[in-house]
Amino acid sequence: MSRFLFGPELLWLALYGIVSLIAKANVPPVKSIDDRLEHLWLLIPLAALLTFALWYFPSVEKNWLLLRVWIVCIVGGHYVLEKGLGAHSQQGPGIGTAYIAGMIFVFFALIVGSIFVKIRF
Repeated sequence: MSRFLFGPELLWLALYGIVSLIAKANVPPVKSIDDRLEHLWLLIPLAALLTFALWYFPSVEKNWLLLRVWIVCIVGGHYVLEKGLGAHSQQGPGIGTAYIAGMIFVFFALIVGSIFVKIRF
């Protein structure tokens, strides 16, 4: 049972919790937190790439892991970007562009990670 508990879903749930806490901390807009939220478009694809590190842990169930990673990274990337960028103090076209760029980079990260996993494992 413990083989199924540690997986990409748990990682993205933790990431969503962290971004939720950062978003709550930005209630009176703080410049440093706004800057971190603005750079989520780059940090979320890096988190998608780090999800592929699960193949190096022997306790993780490998059956259907690639499909789970794809689904969780797309859904988790959407929710984390939406939550984080929605908390930015200046909502404008730049925030929408950051969301679109972040999701495009998540797809590229998933493609690169999938190719690496298929070649390596």
